[in-house]
Order: sequence, then structure tokens, then C-alpha cells
Amino acid sequence: MTRVIAVANQKGGAGKSTVTVNLAVALGQAGRSALVVDVDPQFDSTAMFGLSPDEATATIADVFLGEAEAGDALVTGVAPGVDLLAGDGRMADVELTLVTQVRREEFLAEALRDVVGRYDHVLLDCPPNLGLLTVNAFLAAEEVLVPISMVDRNAYKGASTLLSTLETLRRRRVSVATLGLLRNNADPRRNTYQTLNEALPALDAPLLRAEIPMRAGFHDATTEGIPLVVRKPDGRAAEAFRELAAEIESLAPASTTSLAEAA
Repeated sequence: MTRVIAVANQKGGAGKSTVTVNLAVALGQAGRSALVVDVDPQFDSTAMFGLSPDEATATIADVFLGEAEAGDALVTGVAPGVDLLAGDGRMADVELTLVTQVRREEFLAEALRDVVGRYDHVLLDCPPNLGLLTVNAFLAAEEVLVPISMVDRNAYKGASTLLSTLETLRRRRVSVATLGLLRNNADPRRNTYQTLNEALPALDAPLLRAEIPMRAGFHDATTEGIPLVVRKPDGRAAEAFRELAAEIESLAPASTTSLAEAA
């Protein structure tokens, strides 16, 4: 069964793209198949694989605009076991056009319908806001993974607002569950980490055991266009992503049904 997971936080700088890319690579290394869908107009996930939108046959924007099918737009083998549906800066304009469309929240679910079943995991990298593109990801997914930067006091507010949005969607019978809160940029020696860590239980959402440590190597990996799990596979950060992948695999999938599966 395919697990479709949106990676989201309203607060920018939470590390969504870093988590999406390196988690996908860790899943691939564990023998699972993964698809990364770069919904963010900043297309950071695409860049982290060393690609630009121009290098893809088609992008997620082309799929939204009806100019390509998702299956034809896939960039295969960006890492062992990992494919990519590349991002595109035009998605900011695409979001504006969605406002006037019928069933505008369901475009992504419909676009991915024919490809999700090919993978064990589909990871949706969302924009750092709660606009129509993010809502599209929530309706296409069955679970939401919420990275929280443990060096940013505002990260708590961003996660709280996102969880409130998910609860609103659930009241409207949108079947999307919270997979868990992920502590990212974690350094337990810092006061900010300790303050946030004490506050997280109040969010009333699952708190994952795995923590992604703060490492300068993430910046180097981004600059080089090589996921850190590939660039430094023996490092503590890569190990943490493998622990995260194993923890997610050990958790029972949400009992909800995504629109992508139901379509």
C-alpha cells in the first residue's frame, strides 16, 4: 500500500525540503521506492537533487496546467529507489489560477492518481504557507509530517497553526492524519531546544522519536546538489534519517483514505 505523506510547516526555514529529500533517500536505501513531488514554487527539493526545472522533460507546473501527464514528467533514479516530479517557479502563478477553478483543492490528487501506486512512499514537499498548493497536498495525502526547527521559537507557532488547519479540514471530512512532529536542527544543549521540547506536548500531536541533528553539512550538501544522506552516509545526520525512515515504516499507516487513492 502506498503511503502519501505531505511534509509541511507554515513557518519557513523549518527544513521541509531537507527532510523530504533525505527521508526519500533513506527510504530508498532501505529498499523502498519513493517519489518526491516538489510542490513548492521555490523548488528546493529539486535543487537538492542537483537539478533545475529546465532539465526536466516536464514539471509539476506543466502537470497542473494540463500540458503533461505526471507519468511523463517523472525524473527517474535521482537516487537509488527515488524518483522526482520536479518543482517549478511557475507554481506561484499556477496557485493564482486555481482560485477560479472548480474543485480547486483536488488538482494535485487528480494529477497524481495514475502514478502513486507505483511507489511505497510518495512525499509531497509543500510551500511554507497554508495556501491552495498546500491544501492541495493535504487533500492528496493521507498523512502530514511536520518538521519543527528546534532553533526557531516561531516554529512552534507555525506548527500550531498548521495543526489547527488540519483539524478544520478533518471537520470538513477531509481524511488527513498527522503522522508526527519531527524535531529538526536539534541541539539539546541550546536553550531554545529545551524550551521548544518542553512545549511540544501541548500541541497534542504525535512526537516522533527520531530527531535530525543540526549539522553544517546540510548547507554544503544543498550547495553541491547532493542529498546529505548520499554525500556523507556515515555521518550522524544520515543515521538520523535512516532512524526516521525506520520509525515511519514501523508506524501503522493512517486509517484514512487519501483522495489520490480514492480517485
